[in-house]
Amino acid sequence: MNKPVKNQEIEVSIDSLAFGGRGVARVNGFVVFVEGAVPGDVVRALVTASKRSYAEARSVEVLAPSRQRIQPACAHFGVCGGCSWQSLPYETQLEFKQKQVGDCLKRIGGVEEPPLDEPLGAAPLWRYRNKVEFSFAPAPGAGIDLGFHRPGEWQRVINIDDCVLHSQLTNKIRNLTRELVRESGLEAYDPRSGAGFFRHLVLREGANTGEVMVNLVTAPGEFPEKQDFARRLTTDHPEIASLVWSVNSTKASVATGFPFQVLAGRDHIFEEIRGLRLKVSPSSFLQTNTHMAERLYRKAVGYAGLRGEELVFDLYCGIGSISLLLARGCREVFGIEIMEEAVILARENTRANGAENAGFAVGKVRKVLKDLGLRRRPDVVVMDPPRAGASKKEVQRILEIMPSRIVYVSCNASTLAGNAAQLVEGGYRLLGAGAVDMFPHTPHIEVVALFEVA
Repeated sequence: MNKPVKNQEIEVSIDSLAFGGRGVARVNGFVVFVEGAVPGDVVRALVTASKRSYAEARSVEVLAPSRQRIQPACAHFGVCGGCSWQSLPYETQLEFKQKQVGDCLKRIGGVEEPPLDEPLGAAPLWRYRNKVEFSFAPAPGAGIDLGFHRPGEWQRVINIDDCVLHSQLTNKIRNLTRELVRESGLEAYDPRSGAGFFRHLVLREGANTGEVMVNLVTAPGEFPEKQDFARRLTTDHPEIASLVWSVNSTKASVATGFPFQVLAGRDHIFEEIRGLRLKVSPSSFLQTNTHMAERLYRKAVGYAGLRGEELVFDLYCGIGSISLLLARGCREVFGIEIMEEAVILARENTRANGAENAGFAVGKVRKVLKDLGLRRRPDVVVMDPPRAGASKKEVQRILEIMPSRIVYVSCNASTLAGNAAQLVEGGYRLLGAGAVDMFPHTPHIEVVALFEVA
């Protein structure tokens, strides 16, 4: 067989899993990444892209299932691409994730023998998400759909009845919202034409407080039934402590960060993590698995090895959750965050939790470190960057102030590994890396790593 070409159907055997969760097959030595396949499968796959050195495909039929396959728990599995590893036993999922962390540190980070801790497996395995985003779309024919985008079809969504990754309560709230929106007479937003009104629904739930936030995101326009919508939704679900209406006037398919008005309740909810009471707004970043976030934070604080006299910098600190936990064990913690709204909440959370030794600054990490770091050299740096990782300039700023220890919290093992290579080259050694499974049944994995001056 020659090199696979786009739209060609091929029969392949899956050998392994690639970083990101796709199955890996080989056709005459040519690598094919297959969506929806697991090691041991023989599948008929449709080639969706053909590159110079590899091809991409999606499974359209499992001809011979792997012995590792199990029955997925979700009725939407196979149509919705949201949690593609449901067909693998959980022990196998965790094994693959641990292997991927090690492979990234070796291949990208240049660490020959990564010092890996035992991974922290998830508990619970289902209904663990405290935040979920849904999209509205025009239904085929007429009407409105509300759910997740079909894989590879950005203009269509799958109506979701029960997503088993978030609570039964928030599933009920989504389903009622769909009924009310359909009754409104207004249309779903169509990204192709720019016409329509309803765009996204974002649900957040305080796992330890029971409070729910509903954020209805629309295009600009009149919403004449908004008060009736709010009354009916909150009457049926008094757990809703915050109901807000956000307006996205851009073409970008983004669900948060827009001006909003409160339709019912407050403009925030509360969550509690390890004894902290945290105020959470519509655009706040908070780990989306509360129960595993508690274990993640415990590991990060443990890696920091605080004895009470340290100055700690918390980079990309968000609303201050890690900062306030660190404040319990050090002399002073100073958080840096580019989002002004997040820093306002971090300061409010600091006062509410009585942490007098925590301070925060708004700004880019590399700029604040340049202005502050050489005057106040920290003993420990804790960093929790976005998926893209820290930039080379940001890592260079850390190398200039040279803290004794760096605790790195990552949601992307490959970008962690890239930063690790720069840190090791700059004079650090990797002492430990522990995978924390925040997202069972998906290929995503969090990692906490500890670096010390060599």
